[in-house]
Amino acid sequence: MQREQRALPDVVSLAWISLDADDRITGMNRAAEALVGAPREEVLGKLLWERYPHARENDFGPRYDEARRTGRPVVFEAWGTTVQRWLSVHAVPDGDALDIYMIDVTDRRTARRELEETVRRLELLGSVSELLAHGTEQGLAVSELAQLVVPELADWCTVTLVQTGRLRRTLGHAHRDPALDDVLARYATYQAATMSREAAVAVCLRTGREVYVPQLPPLGDWVGDDQARALLEVLAPSSVLVLPLAAGGRTLGALALVRTEPGAVRSEQELDTAREVARRAGLALENARLHAERAALAEALQRSLLTAPPQLEGLDLAVRYVGAAQEVQVGGDWYDAFRQRDGGAVLVIGDVIGHDSRAAAAMGQVRGLLRGIARATGAGPADLLSAVDEALEGLEVVTSATCVVARLETGGTGGRRLVWSNAGHPPPVLRLPDGTTTLLEGDDADLLLGIDPTARRRERTAELPPGSVLLLCTDGLVERRETSLDVGLADLRTALAEEGHRPPGELCDALLARLVPETSEDDVALLAVRVL
Repeated sequence: MQREQRALPDVVSLAWISLDADDRITGMNRAAEALVGAPREEVLGKLLWERYPHARENDFGPRYDEARRTGRPVVFEAWGTTVQRWLSVHAVPDGDALDIYMIDVTDRRTARRELEETVRRLELLGSVSELLAHGTEQGLAVSELAQLVVPELADWCTVTLVQTGRLRRTLGHAHRDPALDDVLARYATYQAATMSREAAVAVCLRTGREVYVPQLPPLGDWVGDDQARALLEVLAPSSVLVLPLAAGGRTLGALALVRTEPGAVRSEQELDTAREVARRAGLALENARLHAERAALAEALQRSLLTAPPQLEGLDLAVRYVGAAQEVQVGGDWYDAFRQRDGGAVLVIGDVIGHDSRAAAAMGQVRGLLRGIARATGAGPADLLSAVDEALEGLEVVTSATCVVARLETGGTGGRRLVWSNAGHPPPVLRLPDGTTTLLEGDDADLLLGIDPTARRRERTAELPPGSVLLLCTDGLVERRETSLDVGLADLRTALAEEGHRPPGELCDALLARLVPETSEDDVALLAVRVL
């Protein structure tokens, strides 16, 4: 069969070109004429590489050589510099000749690239949202934000925040070139303090508006400091897009996205993505600010309610409070220690149901009632709990709480006599001088506070020889979702036996380190006392 008979007809859309052994063009159809932009009469008989020199060194030349050398068809996609199109090429050897079939796939590749860019930007927005939703330190969050947007939205980036009024600090930065990370880090320390009033970041912070400078002016117009300008010259910014980080009508910071390639163009999709990143970051910063204010108020409330314990003669006493990792730093757990009128030492550990500011407020009421009644009446632990129960009902304080009230009295052997009553709380743990531990519990637990003011309250006693350690704790130390309270108490006894030789303050810290996970979901209050 003659090669002319195997040539593709002019009516098909698939472009066909035939080459002889010397790579001269021996045939082509009308689709090929349209693709290369020249009639066949003009190119037939011409050497392919003279007509299209750019193709010799890129993918076309080496792949054609491969087809001839192996005698097998070669399929590839490459950018046609002459035609300015992406081509899918099928090179088929036929003896000394080579048939080239080409399809324009530019639209398909463009659509695929746009889809990939869309997916990357959606992933970027998802990562930004996740980062800002879970970030606990503002400085850490904005630093990671800068790393997320580079290189997708910028060659390098800075995040500048407004703090304590008009003070500005650049807390986040990232560069696509690791070799320039240190340069950018040094520049970031100068940026906020040395930028002029006309600098894009300064304008954005002052007006709360987006600033886009496609071609930067001389750096001296924006930076007056010689050291900062020298660093900026190394970073070689060409264009910058600065977006406000705003929420609630306040500009909290600015996100500066810098391109270093001269004439770089930002697509509408890229601009939309950058604006959405800035919007989400602004909302997250506002939420972080509000959370910090609430945490500060909660901390002040905690300090007012959880006072330092008194110095009690013959006793070495330490207390600790740890707020839940996922909540504000105060809740319904509390400890207390004070003297009654006769000099007896009263120790209290309790837990109002709940883990928020409402629980903390209720805890303050219960704690205040218990303190006042104990001081005014000098009542023992059981009568004291009964009186608190009656007061809660009479004052219409709607809450419930577990609580242990313990009184230390002078013992007959140089130690102390412990009298306690337990309203549904985890039992105290006693460590004797020989290292053995005991749970101070009865057969049945008494009812919680706030349920039934007529509930019967019982007292129990134990002797504490010199060197004994008494530990009171809330359930956050011993209860876990995956284990039972019995297992938690057993772990506490083991830890107390091993760590109980320490001073009470060190003992509390050791128990917290051993028994409380980093992601604890409950508050923990501890009170440890050693009989001297």
